[in-house]
Amino acid sequence: MTDEIPESRVQELRLMRGMRAAEVARMASMDPSTYNKIDKGKRGVSPQFAKPLAYALKVGRLDVLAEIGSPIRDDADEDLERIALGLDEPQQNENSLNVPEIDVSPQDGMGAVVSDIVEHQQPIDHWSFPRTLVSAFISDPSKLTIIRVAGDSMEPDYCAGDRILVDTGHTTPSPAGVYVLWDGLGVVLKRVEVVMGSEPKRIRIMSINPAYPAYELALDDVRINGRVVGKWTWK
Repeated sequence: MTDEIPESRVQELRLMRGMRAAEVARMASMDPSTYNKIDKGKRGVSPQFAKPLAYALKVGRLDVLAEIGSPIRDDADEDLERIALGLDEPQQNENSLNVPEIDVSPQDGMGAVVSDIVEHQQPIDHWSFPRTLVSAFISDPSKLTIIRVAGDSMEPDYCAGDRILVDTGHTTPSPAGVYVLWDGLGVVLKRVEVVMGSEPKRIRIMSINPAYPAYELALDDVRINGRVVGKWTWK
């Protein structure tokens, strides 16, 4: 522990462990800018971040949510073990499918920009669906993930706050549709179609909101993260 006065409970725990901010963010599978706000006390620790932060800092979740100066609980190791073993995650049965929701934080840029989808990112929640319903539309339901829309470039079809179901196994932009992709600046939610006759292959990337212009990129210069196959919207 250093003589540095912590600006937050998370920062206090990080300093206790002798860890760098970037190291904690990586281990918690968090966007660095989001983590830095929490570390500096500019943003509180919501329940969705308590679990991955506890895992990264090797403490219990209640320790992460405690006040600065609080002692680490005696049962923190037991709580940490449950997190590591995934004992707090919902158990699946043969009739249901639990789809993980991945945290995505808005970043600067054009349109509905979200943080990179990390392949092994710690889920913030799980959604349960009837397995027969999902299997009727998706060849490999294990590739599904849920993320939250940010920005207004895809309105009115996809509004900020909507949760979308993404098939991360569908990484070829065919047929034309709405995809999550990295376009060289960030990960965006856009309508994508292949430019017919282009060689090398190019794709046209479009917003639904007419205020945002379409643009084209070489297919080799982008990374398709998945095709949007459904969404959840509160009415």
